[in-house]
Amino acid sequence: MRKKPTNAILFLLLAVLLPAAANAGVPDWLRSVAQQPSKTYPDDVNAVVLLHETETTVKDSGETITRERRVIRVLRPDGRDTAFQGVPFDEETRLNYFKGWSISPKGLEYEAKKDDVAEIASGEGYEIYSDAKAKVMRIPGVDVGTVVGVEWEQKRHPYTFEDQWFFQRSQPVEHARFILHLPPSWEFRAAWIHYAEQSPQVQGGTYVWDLTNIPRIEHEAEMPHLRALAGQLVVTYFSEKTKGRTYSTWGDFAAWYTQLTTGMRDPSPALQQKVLELAPSTLPLLDRIKALARFAQRDVRYAAIEIGIGGYQPHPASLTFSNRYGDCKDKATVLSAMLAQIGVKSFYVPVHTDRGIYTEKTPPTNGFNHVILAIQLPQGSFTGTMPALYEHPQLGHLLIFDPTSRVVPFGQIPAYEQDNYGLLVTDLGGELVHLPLSTPESNRITRTAGLSLLPDGSLKGEVQEVRTGSEAAIGRYMFEHQTTADRRKILERFLGRMLGNVQLDSVEADNLDEIDKDLVIRYKFTAEHYAKNAGALLLVRPRVVGEKLGALDMTKPRHYPYEFDAPTLQTDIFEFHLPEGYKIDELPEAAKANFAFGEYNSKIENSGTQLKYSREYKINAVRVPVEKIGDLGKFFHQINQDERNMAVLKKGN
Repeated sequence: MRKKPTNAILFLLLAVLLPAAANAGVPDWLRSVAQQPSKTYPDDVNAVVLLHETETTVKDSGETITRERRVIRVLRPDGRDTAFQGVPFDEETRLNYFKGWSISPKGLEYEAKKDDVAEIASGEGYEIYSDAKAKVMRIPGVDVGTVVGVEWEQKRHPYTFEDQWFFQRSQPVEHARFILHLPPSWEFRAAWIHYAEQSPQVQGGTYVWDLTNIPRIEHEAEMPHLRALAGQLVVTYFSEKTKGRTYSTWGDFAAWYTQLTTGMRDPSPALQQKVLELAPSTLPLLDRIKALARFAQRDVRYAAIEIGIGGYQPHPASLTFSNRYGDCKDKATVLSAMLAQIGVKSFYVPVHTDRGIYTEKTPPTNGFNHVILAIQLPQGSFTGTMPALYEHPQLGHLLIFDPTSRVVPFGQIPAYEQDNYGLLVTDLGGELVHLPLSTPESNRITRTAGLSLLPDGSLKGEVQEVRTGSEAAIGRYMFEHQTTADRRKILERFLGRMLGNVQLDSVEADNLDEIDKDLVIRYKFTAEHYAKNAGALLLVRPRVVGEKLGALDMTKPRHYPYEFDAPTLQTDIFEFHLPEGYKIDELPEAAKANFAFGEYNSKIENSGTQLKYSREYKINAVRVPVEKIGDLGKFFHQINQDERNMAVLKKGN
């Protein structure tokens, strides 16, 4: 018989089996915040931020020390992921300490230990090497009702003197505070984004901004990026010692970036020789530009080595050319250097790949994550128009080109850069420019299908899709590096959502690598029991493939705009051969929905032995404002009805 453990043994067992509790070193500031009365929140709020405090101390040497405190209360089981907290750092940003604690609903206190912290790479995954890292902490003892607290301190020698304080997030924030300590003779500028301007409390060289009861940014389908909606404070601090590392205008920021890139576009003899080979003077100028753009786009592999300032500063063009790899700013630099050899000027354009983070109202701030080029096209070097053409009042025709994208041809830009803002860095300074938006006719899907309906309701079909512009880019992203077997799986999943039990008989794709040509995809399929038998009747849905219905929930109020990827024009023409002995008994009405942001029209025709369904779906704008969401709901309602409608076939005598 096993003896019962003594109290001493039981205590030792609990110490091993449970996280360290009581006397866990929980600081008084965390206990104080945790004792605040709980508030009531909607059922879909999993956690609430009780305190988000950032304190930056600036030394006269320019070194900054930032301390961050966050306190979060877990409200529901899905909020337990707050047990994991992280902080980024790199070789220029020293992490002095990183601590975490939790307080259970019963008052038990826990502290994260050394084994609860891991160091990880925090890059995008394309880097050959990056010094961007993060420490991730698992805080013990976290469950519903637990209060989680973290604190860390970083020492920095910043390249530019600014703090971007993101105080609004997807969780409600009860209290947010930003504290700035400046040495004598230093000044600051504060700019508010998506939030009403607040004045600080001032005491000597200390400035404090206090905010309370900040609403969350709720998740909605196809909403803009969180940073395009959330409240932020941008604080720029400066003194006589910081000239060239701070800015009050976009021109100042462009001057800093120009300084950073000086000399990087100097050519090497090998680069000059390659330009002569790719773009001889016997070719028309536009063809020479295209040849060099294609080289940077397709022959320079996208990879990165980013250490310290290398996250902002490109490598020399000669090095990128020699290695045949580089990141976005390296590819832009090597192309700019090559274009200069044929007498064509080009300009850096830093952008953010999430539309809406930068707008015409954004104050000068260093938050770009991508670099593209604006190529100055001489007058008479081209005919017609191109979707990526930007007309500048002084510089004339500027073609916006992204050498990073392998699937977007010359004359076009990726969908996420359209209707976005970028910083045009020129010899004259810099300015934030509104990047062009393509027309629907530039981004097309033309789908035609020959379909045979069998008496048992099965459907056999041959489909051809012709894609242009951003729609072709989407198709190439899906198919470019896939095997034939993988392409089959992609299409089978696509068809299975609409056709049920479907077998893909064949799939072909033309012009996958020839990005200047239309992408053509052809496939054959068999779908068992597609039509529904009802005695002598056969019910068939004329819209076979290609759902257009957006993800809009009209059962609750919408808070934010609805975003499409890009303008598009999509046409479907489906011709059905009817089963022998059947005739058309009833056809649904044509659909029509026309609004400023989009248009949808369909019709069904009866030729006796054939049924022909055709429709056109057109999106004119990428953003539908909140005040037009009601119209968007009507638009999608018409599409939904049309896509679900059934034609009725009747078996004759």
